[in-house]
Amino acid sequence: MMKIDCSLCRPGLEALVESEYWRLVINRNQNLLGKCMLVLRRHLEIVPDLTVEEWTNLQPELKRANAALTAAFAPDHFNYAFLQNQDRHIHLHLIPRYAEPRIFAGIVFDDPDYPAHYSVPGPTRILEKAQLDMLAEELHKYL
Repeated sequence: MMKIDCSLCRPGLEALVESEYWRLVINRNQNLLGKCMLVLRRHLEIVPDLTVEEWTNLQPELKRANAALTAAFAPDHFNYAFLQNQDRHIHLHLIPRYAEPRIFAGIVFDDPDYPAHYSVPGPTRILEKAQLDMLAEELHKYL
C-alpha cells in the first residue's frame, strides 16, 4: 500500500537492491560516505507493527548492505537508526563511521565527530546525480 504524499512511497525512489520487503537506497545526504537506508516496501509508520516476515527479512538485507559498505569503503563502525523524523515511512538508516577521512569521486569525506555521536542534523552534503551514480556503481560491485 502506497501513500501518495510520502516521499519514500513515490515512484522514482531508486533502489540499489530489493528484497520481498525492503529496498536499499542511497541517502541523498552523503555527509558520511555510503550513508544508506533500508526502506520498507509498503507504507507503514510504526516500527513495532512490522510483521514477523518483515523483521526476519530485515536481518539478511542489513547483513548484505553492511558487507557491501564494508567492502567498498572500510568503515570503522556503523550506527543504525529508525529516526522517521522527516519521513515517517519506516526506514532504517545505515550510517558508516570513519576514524580517518575517505576519498571517493575526488571528494574528501571526513567524520569529525568520530568516535562520538555524529552531529544531528549536522552538515549536509548533497551529491550531484553523477556522483550518486558513481557511488551506486561502487556499491553494486559488492551487492
